[in-house]
Amino acid sequence: MTRITFQRSGGFTGRTISLTLNLDDLPPDQASTLNGLLTNANFFNLPADSAKRPVPDEFTYTVTVETGQQSHTIRTSDTSAPESLRPLLDDLSLRARTQRA
Repeated sequence: MTRITFQRSGGFTGRTISLTLNLDDLPPDQASTLNGLLTNANFFNLPADSAKRPVPDEFTYTVTVETGQQSHTIRTSDTSAPESLRPLLDDLSLRARTQRA
């Protein structure tokens, strides 16, 4: 079982969006995509807190991934997120906005 908990806050409007996904409950292609994004980001080796001093109107992100063997939480922002993590942040942001609509 893999569970992803995601929160994005800040931005121009200061609105917070969040999402919790259990990959076992998703269609196989979506679960595979998310697992690939986690692998490509080297998620479990990212520092827990890479968010720098806040920049006006930028987003901050908190992502927790829990598997049967490990759990890891990261906090980052638009200006401090590594490029390898951006596709995962974009995907989760889209899913959270779509779920909210």
